[in-house]
Amino acid sequence: MTTDVQNFARAAQLVPGLEFIGAEDLEGDDADKNPSLYLMIPDVAALRQMVSLWTRFQAGQPLPAGLTPWRNLFAQLKDLRPWGPQDRVTPEDLEILAQERADSRGMIRLEIELVFRAAAAGVEREALGTLLQSGGELVSRTRIEGAKYHALLADIPQAELGRVLARGNEGLVAAESVMHIRPQSAVHVTAHESQNGPVPALPALPQGDPIAAVFDAVPLAGHPRLAGRLSLDDPFNLEPLAVGRRIHGTAMASAVLHGDLAAPAMPPLERRVFFVNVMFAPQDLDQDERFPERLPADLFEEAVLRLKAGEDPAAPSVIVINASLGDRNKPFTGRMSGWARVVDHLSHTYGLLFIVSAGNHLDDLVTADMNTIAFEALDTAQKARTTLRASAATIAHRRILAPAESINALTVGALHSDSFPQGVLPASTFDVWLDTGLCTISSGLGPGMGNAVKPDVLAPGGRHHVRLMPAGFGHALRPIGKNSTLLGGIVVAAPPAPTDVNLDRTNCTVGTSVAAAIMTGVAARAHEALEASYDDFLALPGAQRAALLKALLVHCARWTPARDLIVEILGPADNKLNVRQKDNVRRYLGYGAVDADRVLDCANDRATLWAVGQLTKEQSHTFAVPLPVVMSGKARLHEISTTVAWFAPPSVGAGNYRGVRLKLVEPKEPAASFAVKAAGHQPDANQAHRGTVIHRRWSGEKAAALAANASFELMVQRQIDEIDDPISYAVVTTVTMPGVEEVYTQVRDRVALKPRVRVLT
Repeated sequence: MTTDVQNFARAAQLVPGLEFIGAEDLEGDDADKNPSLYLMIPDVAALRQMVSLWTRFQAGQPLPAGLTPWRNLFAQLKDLRPWGPQDRVTPEDLEILAQERADSRGMIRLEIELVFRAAAAGVEREALGTLLQSGGELVSRTRIEGAKYHALLADIPQAELGRVLARGNEGLVAAESVMHIRPQSAVHVTAHESQNGPVPALPALPQGDPIAAVFDAVPLAGHPRLAGRLSLDDPFNLEPLAVGRRIHGTAMASAVLHGDLAAPAMPPLERRVFFVNVMFAPQDLDQDERFPERLPADLFEEAVLRLKAGEDPAAPSVIVINASLGDRNKPFTGRMSGWARVVDHLSHTYGLLFIVSAGNHLDDLVTADMNTIAFEALDTAQKARTTLRASAATIAHRRILAPAESINALTVGALHSDSFPQGVLPASTFDVWLDTGLCTISSGLGPGMGNAVKPDVLAPGGRHHVRLMPAGFGHALRPIGKNSTLLGGIVVAAPPAPTDVNLDRTNCTVGTSVAAAIMTGVAARAHEALEASYDDFLALPGAQRAALLKALLVHCARWTPARDLIVEILGPADNKLNVRQKDNVRRYLGYGAVDADRVLDCANDRATLWAVGQLTKEQSHTFAVPLPVVMSGKARLHEISTTVAWFAPPSVGAGNYRGVRLKLVEPKEPAASFAVKAAGHQPDANQAHRGTVIHRRWSGEKAAALAANASFELMVQRQIDEIDDPISYAVVTTVTMPGVEEVYTQVRDRVALKPRVRVLT
C-alpha cells in the first residue's frame, strides 16, 4: 500500500461497501514506510472480481462504467493480494525468526496463531496435522473466546523454519488454518548490581485485602522489604523451578510496595499486594527469568480467572494488575499481539486496570558522521541533541513491546530520572539525557493501536547511561545493562548473595518495568486515599473504581521541557504543522510525566472533582464544573483539565477494534467566558481521542468574568457502536489558579458530596 495513508483513506470512503479490519489505522503512521491494511471480503466471487479489477488497472485498461472510485483507490496502492504467506509472517517477525538458533534437539520454538472460527476443532486439527507432518511438536495450546485468540506453542525442526522464512507455498506458512507465525515470547530483564546502602525504615505491615496484584517472576518473599506484605499465589507451580536468583519479581514487588527506596518515602500501603508467579529464575545465571512452557496470554487468562471468577476467587478485591513484562520479540508494528488482545478482553470483562511497561530496547544508537573524539568534545546540550537525532533515525525500530499496545491498559514509559546521588562516571560513559525531561534512551516509543497515545504516561525509570564505542567512521551509544552502583537508577529490594550477611540487600535498576511498578503503587495509594475520603467509595463497582484510577494517573501527567527539544530535533520546523510536532512529542512522552504528589494530595489553589457512571448506546452525560468567583477578574494563569477513561471490549476483526468509543465534547462558549483555550503543550484533540483515555487541558492568563454560579460545561458522549451493554467510565476534572488559596473551598462548597480530604497548605 502507498505510504500516503490519508489519500488512501479519502479514496476508500468513496467506494461503497468496503470494510477494513483496523479501520482506525487509516490515519496512518509516518514512521511506517510500508503500511498494510486488510479488507474483509464477503465471498470468493467478490475477491476474484476485485483482483480482476486490480489486474486491469495495472495493465492500464479502463475499468467498467461506474467504477471510477475503484480506479482512484487503486491509484493509492502498491499491491493487492489475497491473504497468504507474506501476511502470516511479517517482515519484523521474519527478521527475529531468522536469528533463532536450534536447541540441542535441532528444534526452534515459535508461536502459531490460528484462524479463529466457531468450529475450533477442525482448524486446530488441520494445523496440528501440518505441524506433525513437518516433524514439529506441540508444546501447549490456548483458545480465549473473548479475545478471538486461538494459538499453539510449538517446536519445529530447522528445515521447517527454512520454509517459514521462505514464505512459500508449502508447510505451516502455507496452511489455511494458520493466521500468524511469530517468535516465542521472550522477556528481557534489566537490573544493576547489588549494593549496600542506607534504606528507609520499614513501615507497619499492611492489613487490608489487596487492591493491586503483580504478575511477575517468583520473588524472594522473605526479603525484609517484602515479608508480610505480599499475598502469594503460585498457580503454575513455579516456586520449585525458581532455583536461580529471584531478581525481577523481587524488584517489582519492592517498587509497588515502597517506590524508589532512594526517594522520599511514599505513604505506606494499608493493603497487602497480591503476587502471582508467572515466570521463574532458572539455575543458569546467564538466562533471564522466563515463562513456563505456556503462552503468556494463556497464563494471564488463567491467573485472572483464579483471582476474579468462580465460587471462591483468590483475590476478588483486586482491580489493578501490574505487568512489568515486555516481549522483546514482539515490538508493535500495527498488528495487535494475542497477548495484548487478551489483556484487553480481561480488562473489560473483569473491570481491571492493567498497568504495563512500554518495554526496553538495548540496541546501539549509531551516528555515522561523527567519531568518538568528536562526540566527547561536544558540550552536554549537544550530546543530548546528537543522541536524540540518533534515536529519531531508528524510531520505527524502537516501538513499544507487547502487550503494551493494549488499548485498555495504562502503558508506562520510563522517565530519565531518579534520586540516586550522581557520582564520577567511568571513562567513555555518559548520562546523555540528564535533566532533559526525556524518557530513558531505552524506553519503548509510540504510538499504539489505531494511532493512540502510547505510552500513556512516564514514571521515573532511572537514569540509563550509555557507553561510547567506535562504529565504522562514526560512533555508537550502547545502553548499559549491568553496571557499578555509581551509575544510579531506582533503588529496590534485591536477593542477597549466598554468603551475604546483610539480608536487606538492594539493587539499582533502570527501565520501564520499574516505572510501571512505581505507577502501580501510586494507583494503590490513590485508591486508599479515596477510601479514606468518601464513605461509600468501596460500594462503587470495581470496574468504575479501576477506570477512575486510570483517569487519575493520566490526569496528573504533563509534558516535560523535553517537548521543546523534541520539536527542535524531530520537527517539523514550521509551527503551522503543530499536529505533526505533537505526534513526535507524544511518541516519546505520551501524555507526560506523572506527578505523584498531585495524584495523592490536594491543595488550596486547586480543586479536583471526579465522577463515575455508565453510558448506553449513543448516550451522553453533561457535567457542570463549578467555577469559583475568586478566579474572576484576575489576569493570571488559570487552567481547567479533564480526563475520561473507560475499558472497551475488543472487537477483533471488526472495522474498529475499540468496541466502544467515547468522546469528550470540547466546550465553546464556556471556554470563552472563562478566558481559556486549548493548551498547546498536549497531544492534539484528535490524537487524544484514539485510545480509551482522553485528556484535555484549557488554560489562559487573561481575566475571566464569572457570575456567582458560573460553571464550565463538559459532555462525555458514547459514539455509535455495535455493543448492547452499558459501558462504565470515569471522569476527573481539575480547576486551578496557582497561588489563589480559596479555589478549593469555593468549589467544594458548591458540590453536594463533601470529601474528608487533607489539604496541603
